[in-house]
Amino acid sequence: MTKEKKQNLIERPPIIVVLGHIDHGKTTLLDSIRKTNVAGGESGGITQHIGAYEITHPSAGSGQAKKMTFIDTPGHEAFSKMRSRGAKVADIAILIVAANEGLKPQTKEAIKHIQESGIDMVVAINKIDLPDASPQKVKQQLAEEGILLEGWGGTVSNQEISAKSGKGIPELLDLIALTAEMKELKADPLLPGEGVIIEAKTDTRIGNIVTLLIKNGTAKTGDFIVAGKAVGKIKKMENDLGKTIKEASFSSPAQIIGFDSLPAVGDEFYITKDKKEAENLANLKKETEALGVKVASKDLTGKKVINVLLKADFAGTKEALEKMIEELVFENVAANITKSDIGEITENDIKFARSTSSIIAGFKVGASGQIKKLAEQNEVKIITAQIIYELIENIKKELASLLTPEIVKNVIGKLQILATFKQDRTKMIVGGKIIDGKAKRRAKIDVMRKGELLMSGSLVQLQHNKEDVAEVATGRECGIAFQPKDSTDKRIEVGDILEIYEEEEKNKTL
Repeated sequence: MTKEKKQNLIERPPIIVVLGHIDHGKTTLLDSIRKTNVAGGESGGITQHIGAYEITHPSAGSGQAKKMTFIDTPGHEAFSKMRSRGAKVADIAILIVAANEGLKPQTKEAIKHIQESGIDMVVAINKIDLPDASPQKVKQQLAEEGILLEGWGGTVSNQEISAKSGKGIPELLDLIALTAEMKELKADPLLPGEGVIIEAKTDTRIGNIVTLLIKNGTAKTGDFIVAGKAVGKIKKMENDLGKTIKEASFSSPAQIIGFDSLPAVGDEFYITKDKKEAENLANLKKETEALGVKVASKDLTGKKVINVLLKADFAGTKEALEKMIEELVFENVAANITKSDIGEITENDIKFARSTSSIIAGFKVGASGQIKKLAEQNEVKIITAQIIYELIENIKKELASLLTPEIVKNVIGKLQILATFKQDRTKMIVGGKIIDGKAKRRAKIDVMRKGELLMSGSLVQLQHNKEDVAEVATGRECGIAFQPKDSTDKRIEVGDILEIYEEEEKNKTL
């Protein structure tokens, strides 16, 4: 993996997966989104299925067309397989639930997959046009599963839709765009392409046909590529409309021809500088499998895992450290030894660590300057120590870094509404007086009415004396543009209190 450069980073479109019970409208939703967002004249091109497709959708805030990529996975099994291989396939998951049936076992399974993947969730309550639809029942059932929606004491965005008629789908896409905006997804188009294999099949006439989902960089016709043990040269590339293209960048899906054998779904792929590098990486994968990467006997289901390649000075200390590292199992994270050996850290260790996504933990062993440079180039982390306690503590710090930070709400001010102006489902222009603290542009807002939460959103524009400002202090009047988290029929009224706050991430400890 080549390191991205900060100055080259640009906005990356979000990758979205739709999960839920088989009969709750996943396919209908995907078809509806695709058909209504394909540019005129191109609809005839929707003849093939390549596992993913791109759309453009005008952002509710800016009105700018935003790209999005939807993965059309065959089901939870494929998604789970990708995730189990260490590939974080999507950025956002839509959990689809039918309003007339509510949560099913497969819905709960989908919730588990989303939570274990650590990606953001947006709930789509479908089939609201049916006579027996009960969105409130769905919200109650989700609350019982620990999924607290906005308006139900939580922060999970949600939208009521009819995938069949298209009702609510533009608003659902607005939520996706807003969620992606908050994530600030970035990537470097100048890097060699890398990503995940999402489909692979063999055609007796054409050969191996593989669908790539590019997560970073750019892939071009003529590039050499490796995925797992399979290598190839991209001979032909098509986009999701079946059109031949010369190159594709993040977060695009692309179907290619050129692999010498079929890679596995969920394998990560890399564009390499030449055929030799691709073959070396594939051979390393074969050697790794032949050696047999150690799999922990303990149950790591549902935990985030750090793989550790252990190097020690003597066999006795190696065995002692193995036991101590294998005991690093906590509620949400765990350490897993992929390989352990005696002696200095070598080039082969770097290659093995890269192929198994391991960190290298060295006890009373060193790494030359050349090896350290190679590790940096391959984004392999090396931690060393002369005291066993220090090495274990350093591994525990790595585990703690996997924990999802706690989001702390810091209230910075309160504003009382004195006047309302233009208001619609996605933006509200109001005026008021700061009665405590300050107002700050880009802060978050909870709209309170008689002490109860009405809705939440963001302060997207702030004016004082008709001039745009960054902050307004206590006692002053100001005008603000408020953007709710999701489109709503609710309206701000005179007398409402706007609680203005910022969110702070606090790292959790083991």
